[in-house]
Amino acid sequence: MNYYPVIRGRQYDLIALREAVQNQLSAHIIPIIEPVKDIAALPRTIAAFAKAQHPLFVIQNPQVGQYGLLAHPRYPIRQPLMPPVAWARYFDAVPTGLTIAQTFAQSQLLAADQMALLPNTARVRALAHPHAIYLEDHYPTRQRTEDYYLIQDELYQYPQAALAGSGFADYPLSTHHYDEHGYPQRAIALHLLYPRQGALWLHHFTSVNNQDYRDPGTKFFEALTPLRPWLAQHPNAQTPATQALMALDHFPGLGTVRKLQLEHWLTIIGRWLT
Repeated sequence: MNYYPVIRGRQYDLIALREAVQNQLSAHIIPIIEPVKDIAALPRTIAAFAKAQHPLFVIQNPQVGQYGLLAHPRYPIRQPLMPPVAWARYFDAVPTGLTIAQTFAQSQLLAADQMALLPNTARVRALAHPHAIYLEDHYPTRQRTEDYYLIQDELYQYPQAALAGSGFADYPLSTHHYDEHGYPQRAIALHLLYPRQGALWLHHFTSVNNQDYRDPGTKFFEALTPLRPWLAQHPNAQTPATQALMALDHFPGLGTVRKLQLEHWLTIIGRWLT
């Protein structure tokens, strides 16, 4: 069983991927990058995976973001790709290493030998495609960040024995919905994955004083303070990323916080699959 995280190519997500592959990313994790921004981190990350000889898919016809609309990007993806980096495509007539089908009708039209990312629905699973990777959009979302305080712990992924197909995929720390711009929030939250009774659970650490948009640094440490005692109760959730979080003596910005959360996410899933 392999994990195929779908990563929209934002700056700090790509940095997290690059640092992960440089620090022995699990062989069971094969990322899928959907280019969305024309940034230097995109070709650098692809080059890092090629150098490490770690499999990676890059979506050739992205459906969100600006990158796919550019005739001459400033930071183009060098072609041909160096194996084991390979192209993936949303469903069309062009042959590719990985096809991403978005509907039941598209799933029906796939060749039996085609490696495919498919919607995780009962109708699609009934097709029993021999090379199916089932994509789940199950990252929990709340209307407001402060609402995570109400439900601090929730199931994220069932035990491996309950999973169908040759692999599973999701949008780590995100959903299928892509928004080019973020929006200010009154709260700051950390979302850390951890194993529990064979499954994967997600714990939310949320700031407390969320009456306005001021002082994100203080709110960050309000969310971070419970991490140390929680890790003492859940030692199997400790990773280099959680150590880096606890070592912070200043608010590094939300981009760095997201990068560390994604590095933690990949480490935990790598251990779980191993």
